[in-house]
Amino acid sequence: MKFLLATLFMVATLATSANAQMKERHAELPGSDAPSATRVDEVTRQISNQLRLNEGQYIRLRAINKIKLARLEEIQWQYKDDAAMRDAKLIELESQFEAECSRILTPSQLSIYHADRKQDETPETPVNNEGGIG
Repeated sequence: MKFLLATLFMVATLATSANAQMKERHAELPGSDAPSATRVDEVTRQISNQLRLNEGQYIRLRAINKIKLARLEEIQWQYKDDAAMRDAKLIELESQFEAECSRILTPSQLSIYHADRKQDETPETPVNNEGGIG
């Protein structure tokens, strides 16, 4: 009976210690958790619908998106006080993502992806200076 109680006490102590260490780790690196599966699925599904990916491409793209989103959160947390470095790291992350996409996507899918990205990044300019100053 004493042995059983001592063992139970030891297990409870170890479990409490491990839990405390994990809380400390989360306090140090709050963005270190993997991105939610819902977010990864949402981003991957959006790209998949846009480019009409097959199942193999979808699976590989989902894995890349999971890594990208985790790294994105990490960069935003790690360089929250240094905007220039954060922007440089985000540009580097995006170029790595595009390199991985070029291994997965067909040339026609890549051109559609790049065209849509440029369209999203290009701000609309007012016609005849409508809404502008002067």
